[in-house]
Amino acid sequence: MSDRAKKVAAAENLLAMLSSQDLDGIMAAYAAEPTVHDPVGTEPKVGREAVRAFYESVVPLKPTATLLGPVTVSGDYAAFQFKLELTIGDNLVTVYATEMLRFDEALLVTEMTAVPDLEAAAG
Repeated sequence: MSDRAKKVAAAENLLAMLSSQDLDGIMAAYAAEPTVHDPVGTEPKVGREAVRAFYESVVPLKPTATLLGPVTVSGDYAAFQFKLELTIGDNLVTVYATEMLRFDEALLVTEMTAVPDLEAAAG
């Protein structure tokens, strides 16, 4: 498998773990000292404890992530757009987002940046 294909598979696997609400599987995709910018512009979540706490807040919302197009790869980075459905109370909320992952040599995520857009779903 090519390096590009491995990065595509790693990105797809992270979305699959999110959709199955597999917190341990999500964290297995991350390096020892990851940083998460989600949503971009907010205080970054730095380190495994902070990243785990972030996902612990998302998993109860029963996320379902659907890839909307190809995963694009350049160097250490992979980017993709996806639809995220969350259950908030009795409501199903849809968020469209663009996400960029940076990988280390072991193909673990060192940095994740997400650009969610709640208005994109409406328009």
